[in-house]
Amino acid sequence: MEITMVLTERGKDHWDKIREVLKESMEEAGVDVEVQETTIRDDEDAIAVKCIGSPTIRVNGLDVEYMEREPDERSAGMRYFNTVAGWKPVPEKGMIVRALEKAKELEAGT
Repeated sequence: MEITMVLTERGKDHWDKIREVLKESMEEAGVDVEVQETTIRDDEDAIAVKCIGSPTIRVNGLDVEYMEREPDERSAGMRYFNTVAGWKPVPEKGMIVRALEKAKELEAGT
């Protein structure tokens, strides 16, 4: 399994929380792989690495929020996730856990 995370300088205040939620999600899903982290500075970088906004977290190439229905937009700006508590700059753990569990199922062929 491959997990990538793209962060931008603009969202630096949230980096620690994002890393914490990702780590907790991986533990809950029973996934132990190294996360490939990239930091970008501008929209050109965002286009090159398919960044939807910071953070963009992908599991086996699929965004944890959108999965197969990912939008075409690319941005080095802040990203907000629609949560039950409103729009937040950090994804909920459950969203990431679901993406990890789905990837595990696909890898197992179930």
